[in-house]
Amino acid sequence: MRIFIAAIILIFSLQSLTKADDIRDFEIEGMSIGDSALDYFTEEQILNNRMSYYKNKSYTPVQIERLSFFETFESIAFGFKTGDKNYKILGLTGHIDYPNKISDCYKKQDEILEELSELFNNVALKSEKKTYINTIDEANDTKKVSQAFWFDSEDVVVVACYDYSLKSGYIDNLAVSIDTKEYNDFLGIAYK
Repeated sequence: MRIFIAAIILIFSLQSLTKADDIRDFEIEGMSIGDSALDYFTEEQILNNRMSYYKNKSYTPVQIERLSFFETFESIAFGFKTGDKNYKILGLTGHIDYPNKISDCYKKQDEILEELSELFNNVALKSEKKTYINTIDEANDTKKVSQAFWFDSEDVVVVACYDYSLKSGYIDNLAVSIDTKEYNDFLGIAYK
């Protein structure tokens, strides 16, 4: 029942995008690219939930889990330029966990991709769905299946399922991401 309700909420939350031609019109839990994270979180929450997984420290990632105002996603991750006291959101991701239920993740991914394909039909170029092998563990048996919608501005919306190996220790999840060109370019070098 919980999955069904989350599915309905997610679909209805995407309905507001019927005329979206800019990723700033796309919202995750009411947040959008360009917003100050301070509009949604206290500075203490932001600072206490910083992550350290990027080797390149030009941008700071934050992940906050299970707040009362989250209606669809179990956690929200965002990135801002390190040192920005306004904490302007340049990359934003909502996560739904699918522990040991990756087939459910793929089903939800297909539903979201279908909805976004209709919404972004004339305003974004849809990539092919691709599978990537991640190197989180030595066995290289973690994979990501994703599809992206590229806007003329080179901003991007990505829907991905992460199928982590048991050895990695991570939970399989669905991620819906909105990234500015600036932040997406950074992600290409973030781990170097």
